[in-house]
Amino acid sequence: MGRFGPWLTRLADDPAYLRRAESPAYWRLAPYYVGQHNDTSCSVATATMLVNAVRGGAVLAGPEPIVTPPALLARIADPVWSAGCGTNEGRGVSLRQLADLTRRSLVAYGMEPGAIEAMWMDAADGRGKDAFLSALTAMEEGSGLVVVNFHAATVYGAGDYGHFSPVGAYDEANARLLVLDVDRSWYEPYWIPVDIMLRGMATTSPVDGEPRGFLRLRAPWP
Repeated sequence: MGRFGPWLTRLADDPAYLRRAESPAYWRLAPYYVGQHNDTSCSVATATMLVNAVRGGAVLAGPEPIVTPPALLARIADPVWSAGCGTNEGRGVSLRQLADLTRRSLVAYGMEPGAIEAMWMDAADGRGKDAFLSALTAMEEGSGLVVVNFHAATVYGAGDYGHFSPVGAYDEANARLLVLDVDRSWYEPYWIPVDIMLRGMATTSPVDGEPRGFLRLRAPWP
């Protein structure tokens, strides 16, 4: 596919890992895989998937619907989120902001948020890579979820903008992770080498001038 860099592999072309590994994050997230509803709302779609994934372990009361991105924006009613992601002209939000918004989103839907950590990636600091690999390993063992925040051009091969999406699986033996990309208009789930994702995260967000990185969610889920 022309829109994919040659270092990316579509899940459709290589599903073998999911057939042999438990991949608990994938199966928690996949039923609630949604796309962003405009050009700047990747953070909203990502948070929506996280909220639904966490709620998926509980019995939903009565007629309460599955969360959608517009419904989440409306319930949180945060002016920064609405301005940044409500239209195609928004600037999005930063990693730090999404950590707070995800915590508030879980609480707003009656869930215990647990520990939500924003981890900034500094290309000159090897500790960021160690923390990322540790988070991916824990995720694959059923302990939490991971969201990546990266520069598009580094990951896709084109595009001067930042992006959020959840991670669905970590294939440690092949040093790659599965991204459930919320830009469903252009992308589908893909495997990407860990080292390339690390470079994509070790970039600076123009929203707040801070490095990008990843979110790690460690919650008391069933």
